[in-house]
Amino acid sequence: MDSFIGKKFREGEKPIADDAIRAVCELTEGHPFYTQHLCHALWDLCEPGEPVTELLIEDAIKVLLDRESYAYTTLWESLALNQTRLLRGLASELAGVKPFGGAFIGRYGLGSASNSQRAVEGLLNRDLIDRDNGSFLITDRFFRIWIGRKQGVRGSA
Repeated sequence: MDSFIGKKFREGEKPIADDAIRAVCELTEGHPFYTQHLCHALWDLCEPGEPVTELLIEDAIKVLLDRESYAYTTLWESLALNQTRLLRGLASELAGVKPFGGAFIGRYGLGSASNSQRAVEGLLNRDLIDRDNGSFLITDRFFRIWIGRKQGVRGSA
C-alpha cells in the first residue's frame, strides 16, 4: 500500500515521504477504507508542488473529525457508561489489551469482568468494536481518534 500511495501522490505532484505514509497507515491502523479516506482528505488539502507534512496530516484528520463530530457525539451519548469506559480504554491502550483483565477493569472503572463483558457484548452488537486476536479494537478508526481527543484519552493520535 505504501508504494501505491507514494506513486499516486507523486503523479499528482504532491510529494509524500515514506515517514508521512507510515504516519497515515498508523493512524488508520492499516485499514484500507480509512487509509483511502484520510489520503483523499490529504489530497484535497495539499497543493501541487507542496509536500505532505505532519501538519497537513493533522489538518486532514481535523477535517475528517469535524465532518463526523455530530454523529460521533450522538453515538457517544447513546452509549451506557461502561461502554464509554471500555471504549476509552480501547482508544488509549496498545493493541492486544485484555479488557477482562483486572488492570484494565481497574484503570477504566469497569468494576468487574462481568461489567466489561456486558459492555463488550453491547459494543459488538452495535458493530462498534471487532474481535482482534483475543482482544478488541474500535471498528471506526476515526471514531477511535475522536474518542482520544474529545474524551480526554492520554496518548491519543
